[in-house]
Amino acid sequence: MAIPAWLFWLIGAVGFLAWSVRALQFRRYAGSVVRLDRESPDGPEPLPRLSIVVPARDEQATVEQAMRTLLALDYPDVEIIAVDDRSTDRTGAILDGLAAGRARLRVVHVRELPPGWLGKNHALHLGAQQASGETVLFTDADVHFDPTALRRAVRAAVRRGLDHLVLFPEVLVEGFWETLFVTYFGTAFLFVFPPWKVADPRSKAYVGVGAFNLVRMDAYRRAGGHAALPMDVVDDVKLGKRLRESGARQECGFSDGFVRVRWAVGLKGMMEALTKNMFASLGFRVASALSSILTILFLVAWPGAGLLVGPWGARLLCAGALASMVWLVHIVRPVLQGSPLYGLGFPVAALLMAYTILRSASRTYRQGGVVWRGTLYPLADLRKGLV
Repeated sequence: MAIPAWLFWLIGAVGFLAWSVRALQFRRYAGSVVRLDRESPDGPEPLPRLSIVVPARDEQATVEQAMRTLLALDYPDVEIIAVDDRSTDRTGAILDGLAAGRARLRVVHVRELPPGWLGKNHALHLGAQQASGETVLFTDADVHFDPTALRRAVRAAVRRGLDHLVLFPEVLVEGFWETLFVTYFGTAFLFVFPPWKVADPRSKAYVGVGAFNLVRMDAYRRAGGHAALPMDVVDDVKLGKRLRESGARQECGFSDGFVRVRWAVGLKGMMEALTKNMFASLGFRVASALSSILTILFLVAWPGAGLLVGPWGARLLCAGALASMVWLVHIVRPVLQGSPLYGLGFPVAALLMAYTILRSASRTYRQGGVVWRGTLYPLADLRKGLV
């Protein structure tokens, strides 16, 4: 049975409109977004006391270098609370060694995980309970900071009157496939969580990033803190949701290299990391997983295939969609290292993402839940704990 020409036109037009409109929206917003390279570390505003909470479990390969960048911060009034979450390697010993003789660094050791908690969420909760700052930064144990990063970020939050500032780190990548997948994922994340909507207090949009969630402590408490999301796998994003629901004023922006992270090593490492999170981010719902896969295939993968089949006019629409992908990558390059031309590879990256979603759902059902850093969390408990 031949595919009707109108269907080629329809799919091509939807893809072109989706990508070109998003690119135009980002282009319009780019001038007002928080950019650390545009924020002065100095100013008349008094800086609040800052607490930095860093959960760590079996992070011996990355934790020392990351913590040294925090210890080198030039922020005037800061405490760092590192929470060693039942590590089985040298993470705890490394943290204790760094804390020796350094008053600004405290280490909390978790020996046993209480019922009803995910390990990381519990570690963040404990760290926040220990914090004495007016503002708290939740970050990860593999994130590197420029010495002036926090002065710039906190001043930006104070100047804008924000309760919650999210910064997208510069993601360090190596090789073609790693760069392609990170570029696609970063662009898709911003496509789903548009920053201009997050900045609009009338919107219900929210966002959160594990590498950089900066929150005023009173807003954090008003939202219920991590005690309000003890079993949610995507804790960083859901913290943003809880803050939005409690009336917090949020914005997200670009760190411009002042905050850096190597998210995962190689394409295999990234797909493995997302396998843990993707089905959880879709609420453990099969219908949501299938609809996401179909959306990815039609909006991202099809423009590549559509160049080769169908009426010429529909093919031109697919070419326009690919051009808009390239343009959007160019606009969001402060987050990404790859050339905008990696946008041309998005149809292939989309196929890999669709496979990752299927893999995530399949593995979750096979295991009866999510395995995170050696601990199995049952699916029934995770579903009950969704925020």
